[in-house]
Amino acid sequence: MIIGIAGTIGAGKGTAVEYLKSKGFTDYSSSGLLGELVEREGNPRIREFLSRMATKLGQEYAGGVVEKNYQEKYLIDTPKDAIFEAIHRQSEANFIKSIGGFIVGIDADIETRYKRISGRKEGAKDDVTFEQFKEDARVEDEGGGDTGRDNNIRAVLRGADVVILNEGTVEELTEKTEAAIADLATR
Repeated sequence: MIIGIAGTIGAGKGTAVEYLKSKGFTDYSSSGLLGELVEREGNPRIREFLSRMATKLGQEYAGGVVEKNYQEKYLIDTPKDAIFEAIHRQSEANFIKSIGGFIVGIDADIETRYKRISGRKEGAKDDVTFEQFKEDARVEDEGGGDTGRDNNIRAVLRGADVVILNEGTVEELTEKTEAAIADLATR
């Protein structure tokens, strides 16, 4: 099974991915690959440079960074179950679906999301004020800025095979993720 995880900043994508990895899924991280590429160019792993790199890869591959991960890593590993995270662009979601995969969306309200990113301390991209977070979220959620219209998480969520609302505990997210995967396995 191939799963593309899409979601708003701080919604719980990483937590869902960790759970799926514990169930045997192999993880192909878009931000991980983008971060490697951005650092090779001598830039920090911040949203501005990560988004620019994603746009560049979108010009080189129809499925953007997800397709690059698929071609350069997944096709070599050929795992039974795989997760591609995080899907930010409609073209990436289309690519996942074109190879027989499913899109699982994860969302939460903005205050919950900010509280989560403030607490996780995953580098400069999370060291922002609430006002900056709202702007970053607006650009990623709705598209815009120099990232282009294709970078629209809300559009990806609208086309997802299932969307999980994650405003509770980790255990509740785990249960919802398990139920979503079980449902998708029957399709």
